[in-house]
Amino acid sequence: MAAGVAIPDARQAAEDRGFTPPERLRRVVVTHTDVGEQVPHDPVEGTYTLHVAPAETVAVTTSVEVFETGVVRSLRVPVDPARTAELAAARAAVEALDGGGVIRGLRRMMAQRDLDAVRNRHRAEVERDATAWAARCARAYEPYVRAFAADAVPAPTPSPVLGIGPTNTAGQGHAWARAVERHLPGVRAESAALTSANTLGHPTDRAIGTDDWLSTRWQLGRLAEVLDRYTHVLAECGMPAFGRLGGSWVDTDLAELRAAGIALGLVLYGSEVRDPAAHRARVEFSPFDPRYELTHALQAKVDRLLPVLRGLEVPTFVATPDLIADVPDAVWLPAVLDPADWRTETPVLTRERPVVVHVMAGPFLRGTARIEPTLRRLHDIGLIEYRRILNRPAAELPALFADADIVLDQFACGSYGMTSCQGMAAGRLTICYLHESATEHLPADLPIRAADPNSLAEVLEEVAAEPDAAREVAARGPAYVAEHHDGRRSARILARFLGVAAE
Repeated sequence: MAAGVAIPDARQAAEDRGFTPPERLRRVVVTHTDVGEQVPHDPVEGTYTLHVAPAETVAVTTSVEVFETGVVRSLRVPVDPARTAELAAARAAVEALDGGGVIRGLRRMMAQRDLDAVRNRHRAEVERDATAWAARCARAYEPYVRAFAADAVPAPTPSPVLGIGPTNTAGQGHAWARAVERHLPGVRAESAALTSANTLGHPTDRAIGTDDWLSTRWQLGRLAEVLDRYTHVLAECGMPAFGRLGGSWVDTDLAELRAAGIALGLVLYGSEVRDPAAHRARVEFSPFDPRYELTHALQAKVDRLLPVLRGLEVPTFVATPDLIADVPDAVWLPAVLDPADWRTETPVLTRERPVVVHVMAGPFLRGTARIEPTLRRLHDIGLIEYRRILNRPAAELPALFADADIVLDQFACGSYGMTSCQGMAAGRLTICYLHESATEHLPADLPIRAADPNSLAEVLEEVAAEPDAAREVAARGPAYVAEHHDGRRSARILARFLGVAAE
């Protein structure tokens, strides 16, 4: 290796990266270091090995493998800030010249040539002294060895700490976290959400940017944070707890969570486990027409993921009861909202033309295309006033619902969801398609007017003609939500998973 190249102090580098090795994790001891181009992907039986592969000579890509617990971990550890900066500048020069034009293209070719020269020079320096490179990589990895210490034992935690993430679908991860803290004394909870999945601005305790989610530096910090902070993890949609550090799904994190004494559970929302083919055979108005490309994409996802999640054999919760048909061992975890946010004194069904609203979130799964022709026809003849709600922030919905008479949920999947909960909490008449796969798990006094795409027009005509009966159904909505969706019932369900007594 060329003389004068500074090797940063490993422990100082670790401090700069903000990585705190977990104290409670039972890991492995690194006993050997290899240098090579290929990093094995299968666990190696026997000794624990740190495999090192240079990555443009400014970072070390490592894979720590252990057969006994199934842990397979890959890291990228920065080892030379000066070279990192040089390569970053060369890459930026190339990227800045993206786009059309002959002159710009020639300049980009020259910038790419400069980048290749920097890479080749660094590789040549490494090849001249591979032994020194191996030692350098080992020193850079040293701060992480303590995180793999076999003698680290789980530390007792005085009370459960639950982590929920990383999708916060419809704001439910955050809502369940608050419900647990509010109704289970001594339990703490924290929600996390990818910003890319939280486009409607639902509150969350911890927002995760996409760049962080994909960053090894962030993943290592999150790894330490999860293993140090939580006693229980609820993985939303089967997604991993540590970002993409181990893989795309939480099964790659299970061994480490168990080794740290952390209980894993799943909370599933729908498309990740709802089998399109089975749903199509079971539900008359299923949206999963085999002629649609989206149907095949969802089928491929479920075929790949559902066996993985079933194989985990961990407590599993579903956000809507119809999903129990796809995950028979799952428990329905009711959606949670704050009834006070939706309470309104605005009277319902007193206008000559009832105002009908439909939230256009995921229209494919809501059957929007099947009901909109009916709604537009009834609007055009003056029977109703139809309003679409599209891409509105979550904070605006209470006012939009308060100014409506009728809230339409979904007319395809066969179960009620958050939109119905919000409509009932606001005292609006809520109409939804309910299939027996859902109703068999629901209370008999559910104050939702059932309809399907074929009967919706008739139901709306009946409501317009006889509003008194519809007002009586709508009036029962707030009490139903207070009983089943204010967080108390969900907290009782999660109490068993958390190992605590419910209120």
